[in-house]
Amino acid sequence: MANGHCGCIHVGRRDFIRTTALAGMATALPEVMARPSTGMRRRAYAGKGRKLLLLSDAPQSYERLIQSVKAIREFEFSVVTARADYQKPQEITRAIRAEDPDILFFGLPRTMLNAGNLPVELDPIDVPMILLPPVPELIMMEANAAAGFRVKGANALLANSEAHAIELMKILAAPRLLEGKRAVIYGRPFDSSSVPSRDLTAEMVYNRTGVRLEHRPVEQLADLLGGVSAGDARGEMERWKREAAAVVEPTDDVLLEASRMYVLLRSIVEREGLAGLSIDCLSFSFDAKRKVPVPCLAFTRLRDEGYAFPCEADVCGMLTTIVLQEISRKPSYFCNVSSVDLEKSRTVLRHCVAPLRLLGREAPALPYKLRDYHGMGGVTPQVSFPAGLEVTLGGFSKDLGTFVAWPGRTREGIDDTAQPSFENPPAGMEEMRRYCSNRVELEVRDADVFLQKIMGIHHVMVAGVYTKALREEMMRMNVDFIGPIDSSSPA
Repeated sequence: MANGHCGCIHVGRRDFIRTTALAGMATALPEVMARPSTGMRRRAYAGKGRKLLLLSDAPQSYERLIQSVKAIREFEFSVVTARADYQKPQEITRAIRAEDPDILFFGLPRTMLNAGNLPVELDPIDVPMILLPPVPELIMMEANAAAGFRVKGANALLANSEAHAIELMKILAAPRLLEGKRAVIYGRPFDSSSVPSRDLTAEMVYNRTGVRLEHRPVEQLADLLGGVSAGDARGEMERWKREAAAVVEPTDDVLLEASRMYVLLRSIVEREGLAGLSIDCLSFSFDAKRKVPVPCLAFTRLRDEGYAFPCEADVCGMLTTIVLQEISRKPSYFCNVSSVDLEKSRTVLRHCVAPLRLLGREAPALPYKLRDYHGMGGVTPQVSFPAGLEVTLGGFSKDLGTFVAWPGRTREGIDDTAQPSFENPPAGMEEMRRYCSNRVELEVRDADVFLQKIMGIHHVMVAGVYTKALREEMMRMNVDFIGPIDSSSPA
């Protein structure tokens, strides 16, 4: 390789053949197969100041990039350069620890043909990093190194130009969208009755997303309900009755209890400044002697008011709800992926809680009827969803390492909510209904792929398509982003 008069590099045919041959021969060492972490340290940014550490064997060759970084208007970057001897990985590790940067930039040696060994030789790096190949036509070594870093849990991004590197720095420099938000789940820690998350911890949740999550006993709610103002609860009940298209099964007594639950939960999130709250409702909702009202009606209102209220103490569902509502600025439909029709490329989404303000908090409410909960008492809103609406359906994987986002369009469906649960029902379950009160039929692209990428029982749907914003946020969280090849919704 030779330097040209313009400062660029001229790559001859012999260099190209030698580089590509060695790249093909590179093998990963056993240490690379170590299990990646479920999260990485990410400092909570304060102010606009950011620190970039640029590591290279020739840092002076990146002067133009350095000036471009300092010229970023959105942030105030300080750039520290360090001459790196890539034959001495421990020195590189010490430099990273000593400088403690917000973002790391690797300028790999132009003559280094075993860059794939770097992730193996270096200690784990918990700082987001950018790798920029010096030769845009020969990215193999840096791509291999980035892949090796990712296997060890690092947030390693590959740039293909200086301009692209600047854009990636802007993405990484922005605070995580959920940083510092708090959520409470009433239920056993990470042990929901329907969707346990026993492999997660509060620390993992924070490291990955920035959300502070706390669990509390469900029994606390029963104790707190006695202090709810009867007048406030009655006012809420009358509003539900007044705005409903019909009240089908629930009595005033049941509606009043559900409204008391709303007043209580609203007071908790307001007093404590919470972004969201959930309850392990399936631990008591089918119990005829339950001490806590079924919270479906309360959850509907609170979602409409901008809070994240996923059902069933679902940790991943909580995080998905918060991120989708923050990006879309709209209430979400937390739902079961009930079925997928591969021939029609459609999926049916069901649940007993659905927002009235799906189109936006300032948009008109969708029409609804007040129904009971699966024929077992309680109150749920049965919402009429519009057909032809563009939506995004998404969800975190159970280890928070992946986020699936699938655009879709709502279609006309059927109302099968009256179907009984049993042909020959046991005593006391004669009125029990099989399906949830709400049903949405969604047309999606690549339904066969979607079927294999379902993240669990629950996904979350919001009106609108937000692929770019979601992809960038997942980049900040070091989360893999998965979606169909065509990220637009079906026509």
